Amino acid sequence: MKRLLLSGFVLASSGAWAQGVSDLQPPVPEVPAGQAAPYYPGGPIPQPPAAAPRGAVTREGAEGDKKAAPTGRTILDDSFSNELEGDATSGGPVGAPPDIHVVKKGDTLWDISSFYFHDPHYWPRLWAFNPSITNPHWIYPGDQVRLAAAGKSPEIPIAAPPNEPQVKRLHRTDLPEGLYLRQTGFIEPAALRDAGRIIGSKEEKQMLATLDEAYVSFGKEKPLVVGERYTVFKELTDVKHPVTGVNFGHIVQIFGEIEVKSVTDGRVARVQIIDATEGMERGFRVGPLKRQFRLVDPKPDQSDIAGVVMATLHPLDMVAADQMVFLDKGKKDGVELGNRFLVVRRGDGYQPLLQRGKPQDDRRFPRETVGEVLIIDVKDTYATGFVMKSTKECRIGDRVEARKGF
Repeated sequence: MKRLLLSGFVLASSGAWAQGVSDLQPPVPEVPAGQAAPYYPGGPIPQPPAAAPRGAVTREGAEGDKKAAPTGRTILDDSFSNELEGDATSGGPVGAPPDIHVVKKGDTLWDISSFYFHDPHYWPRLWAFNPSITNPHWIYPGDQVRLAAAGKSPEIPIAAPPNEPQVKRLHRTDLPEGLYLRQTGFIEPAALRDAGRIIGSKEEKQMLATLDEAYVSFGKEKPLVVGERYTVFKELTDVKHPVTGVNFGHIVQIFGEIEVKSVTDGRVARVQIIDATEGMERGFRVGPLKRQFRLVDPKPDQSDIAGVVMATLHPLDMVAADQMVFLDKGKKDGVELGNRFLVVRRGDGYQPLLQRGKPQDDRRFPRETVGEVLIIDVKDTYATGFVMKSTKECRIGDRVEARKGF
């Protein structure tokens, strides 16, 4: 008897996994003939009337024998595709979209927004129109997605100008103009010693937030200036050279910015919290911390330089493209803004996975290039780099090489 019950449970489970539609939505209530089904929160979107909805997708023109004129569409790359009606150049329906879209296999809210409104970033609003969709990543074939708020008509997308190409491709390899650090940063040992410290507040609470005021003590050598803004941070980890063990600085967590309102003779400043990403506490450090970096144009290397990856900005053992790393070479070694370093490895790719922080440089093996780093900030003894390309994850301790003329 127990074996029979267990077999039935296994069959029922496998059947549930195999279904192709959602069973989270309740059944559609019966509605008298000729009346439209009302919409109710938490329930399914009503089926549109039998007649073709206003602005429905069609491959025919006004006369019934001509294709509709394309209106333009944005896609991410050459491999982008979906199961919506039309193709990459059709750009969706002409005029206003229909009230409801019936989900087909492979559809996502991103695709639906791109198809009907020519803007894939429209999907959060689309999700807001459909409270019955509890998770935007879980829509199933047969689900009905409302394209406007209840009782309203969908927005009419702006058609692309006739002189512009019908398909605009956004390549993922395009780099941003700059970087802004909001959560983590890097500070040198001397700058950390000179940083101020939050020692109190008139607020009767432990966690301070935006618009709260606080008191900051500072050293005589590095006074705070009235009207200036400073960063509030807390130490996370020390950055030490993976080979020599020399301390180069500290990775810090950023909690926001403060503005100095006044300064007393006792070297205590009254400050106001301008921006708080998280709650600030007494004991947090205050000081100037570079948070903006520009991605400069590459500049040919003037000499051959070899170094290693000391640390990563985020607490990761491995980093790929679009991440920031710190190299152990700086101005004293001839590094300049815009120089490029190649991340190279020599050795067996399997063994070093067990050796954290040790460079993979076995001279018996040929060099293999696994990444490229653009220098975006240079100090005397170290440089900050942006990983532009990578074929494999870069690791702390990896060897980097600048080659003259590259």
